[in-house]
Amino acid sequence: MTQPECPPQSDAQPGAPETGHPQPVARGEKPLVGWIIGGLVLVLLLCIGSCGALLTTANSADKPDQGAAATPTASSPLDATSAATTTAAAPATTEPPAPTYETPTKNDFKLKVKLLRKQCFGSAGCNVTYRIDVTYTGSGLDPSKTYEVTYQVKGAEDPIINTFEVTGDSASVQEEEMASTKRSGDKLTAAVTDVAEF
Repeated sequence: MTQPECPPQSDAQPGAPETGHPQPVARGEKPLVGWIIGGLVLVLLLCIGSCGALLTTANSADKPDQGAAATPTASSPLDATSAATTTAAAPATTEPPAPTYETPTKNDFKLKVKLLRKQCFGSAGCNVTYRIDVTYTGSGLDPSKTYEVTYQVKGAEDPIINTFEVTGDSASVQEEEMASTKRSGDKLTAAVTDVAEF
């Protein structure tokens, strides 16, 4: 019967590693650094997974299900309006009719003489400063056309004929005009005598 051979005894102290031969780690002695790193990796993975789940839930809440029809709630009129507009057919777009304008006549203008100043000289009469106020009684005028309106002022010593221009809804009249009357009680009146397009 042969005796089992014992490994040769080394001069090294017990527990000291031999040079050239790695020492296996005993079963109960795992390094502490490995546990810390493993724990941190696990915590990071759990955080990333939770954030991803929250983002997915938020995105799915923002986007309605493509297959489901939007149903308005009775308490929200905005939802009912938007649902009605999505289900209603779009109305056909039609061009509005072009506006029609009339050609003005002399009867479409009413003139009033607004007295600004009056200076009288006894029996010699008065000097009067006035302005013409214009009122157009017809329907709309073409804003791209200009009309020249001729008018006559009566009641002065001599009849006065003048003009003003009308474009669209505005008339350009003189700020002041002057006339002389024979008597202090004479009143000035004005009437349109002609309308012509420029």
